[in-house]
Amino acid sequence: MSDTATVITDQPRLPPGPETDLLALVKDILFGDVAMVSDPLRFFRELHEKYGNLVYSDFGIGRFYFTDNLAVIRRIFISEPRSYAKASAYKEAALFLGNGILNSEGDFWQAQRSMVQPAFSKSRLAAFAESMVKTTDAALSGLGRSTDVSALSMHIALENICKFLFGRDFSAHEKVIREAVHFGNDFISRRIQMPIKLSVYLPFLKNLRFFFHRFELDQILYKIIDARLAEASGEPRDLLGMLLEAEREYTGGNIRKGQVRDELLTLLIAGHETTGFTLAMALWLLAVNTDVQQRLRDELKARIGAAQPTPENLAACPLLEAVVNETLRLYPAAWIIGRRTMADEIFEGYLLKKDSEIQISILALHRNKDYWSESEKFKPERFLGENPEPKQKQAYMPFGAGPRRCIGNVFALMEMQVAIAQTLMRYRLSVADHREPKIEYMFTARLPQPLAVNFEPIETQV
Repeated sequence: MSDTATVITDQPRLPPGPETDLLALVKDILFGDVAMVSDPLRFFRELHEKYGNLVYSDFGIGRFYFTDNLAVIRRIFISEPRSYAKASAYKEAALFLGNGILNSEGDFWQAQRSMVQPAFSKSRLAAFAESMVKTTDAALSGLGRSTDVSALSMHIALENICKFLFGRDFSAHEKVIREAVHFGNDFISRRIQMPIKLSVYLPFLKNLRFFFHRFELDQILYKIIDARLAEASGEPRDLLGMLLEAEREYTGGNIRKGQVRDELLTLLIAGHETTGFTLAMALWLLAVNTDVQQRLRDELKARIGAAQPTPENLAACPLLEAVVNETLRLYPAAWIIGRRTMADEIFEGYLLKKDSEIQISILALHRNKDYWSESEKFKPERFLGENPEPKQKQAYMPFGAGPRRCIGNVFALMEMQVAIAQTLMRYRLSVADHREPKIEYMFTARLPQPLAVNFEPIETQV
């Protein structure tokens, strides 16, 4: 399939796809057994094996295309990103996150991204590495032999992003934030799955709980914003300070506190839930694959030794980077990305109708045997050497691609590398049960249950 689209001049055909039983679909949704989210890897694999790399179905509720065709993916994300809008799922997410850089579009998105981008410069991230080390060390102190790496990783990720955003830790608010984010993720995900969406303002218990949790987060964020605005202006020391300064320049001094709230909440959630999940899976994978764990520990001893991790010595640890990349390949937190067509198009004879959803399963793409050798195997070395995988760039996109690539990807990669390095230098990891943990594929992927890993202090071993 080519990378170009043409204006319609005749009546092309729709791509092949499954017939839909609307009653069966409603039943699956009501009983929580929608195959696309209960077992997305199997769902998308079977879909593409049976119908090809561009599939169409209306599911009885709308027009949907599913693709793992790299030409289509390149067009959507790289060559013509402005020709596609965000999928409807992001409108549901906006109920919680507002109109931050994840959900906004067009010129407004470009302006907001330009305001946030300077906070993620290499120099600022390099300066923040020491804080990441301190956060990790504090979290690792006094761990019991059996540790829930999901809770541990979420704590590290939340502390890191709060210090980056606000210049302070949020231990006093951690329980409120984690409960609110967990419920919000679940609430929005359930709404995305429903074929018929009732108003969120109807007085149902779940709706009321959703607004309560959103109110709790708003109270925390607006209190911080107001306190910062009351301070004398000076050199910005964190992302909030930089954002407020950019707001003053952009609006002529009239701070849009609601927009600042939207950006902060978007970054708070994106910078803690997704990173926490990925870090937990990386630690679990290393506990299962003890040979890789030891090779990585040897690399860390040789390249970092007794020093603190810095961007410079982390860059000298290729296996460490490969372990993080391989974790993101096997278990992408952003497991599916959707876009909406803004005009009728033809791709090699197939019609892509206007106002249709195009869904790309990053999870299935990352395990596609056409792009990856031994696609189910944890094999970090695939990213190393003279001929690293994948050969086709868009076959690996855990942070998206193109101009809307995740703004915090470098931050996330660095904090995961710091956390893994500090952990392996102090502990030897193991697990009693090698079975893959249960993963819930909601708006983002998450671990619904504790994930136990044994932490054995290295200095006490004989």
